[in-house]
Amino acid sequence: MGGRTVLNDSQRRLAEQHLNIVSRVICRYIIVNETLFGFEYDDIYQEGCIWLCKAAASFRPELRVPFDAYAEKVVANGLRTYCRLMYGRQKRGCCIPLDADLNITRLILEQAPSPAYHQEEELLAQMDAARLLHHMKREYSGTARLGIEAIELKLKGYSGKEIADMYGVKPNLVGAWISRAKQKLRKNQVFVLWMETYTGQAAS
Repeated sequence: MGGRTVLNDSQRRLAEQHLNIVSRVICRYIIVNETLFGFEYDDIYQEGCIWLCKAAASFRPELRVPFDAYAEKVVANGLRTYCRLMYGRQKRGCCIPLDADLNITRLILEQAPSPAYHQEEELLAQMDAARLLHHMKREYSGTARLGIEAIELKLKGYSGKEIADMYGVKPNLVGAWISRAKQKLRKNQVFVLWMETYTGQAAS
């Protein structure tokens, strides 16, 4: 799924030294299911290693983003994409023969998506964005940091007025903070990569 990536010696060493990132990402973000093709741990781990190599190949030290944070995001987004693709294949290929064993039939039905599937996907995206913003907030100060905090609060459902009341300022000032934060985030490699990989669009 992730495709082949050619690494030079230093990039290969970087990937080899951080193989634990793949296991960590699987533990934190991915649900392994040994009963479904493509969702076994070994398959997911192999795909994660491919994305770790992609992270090593695209990593730019001059941006001063820790490789751990950058690679974890690349691997997590890559594995989510892999799981969505595999899920789509399972869904399209799912059929239940009339003479199927009842236990097998029950297993297939249990794997069928619930009506709230897309809502759950949206919720996971929001939770992932909140974690990312919380991590990135440490890199900024002043207005940009206040703006990121305001975005975090908006993800939690607070309105601009409610956020303004928390800080004892006018709502238009909160809007200015958010605007400043977005300017900074558009230049942040990790955040832009998350937007492009997870949502398929640039930060706006």
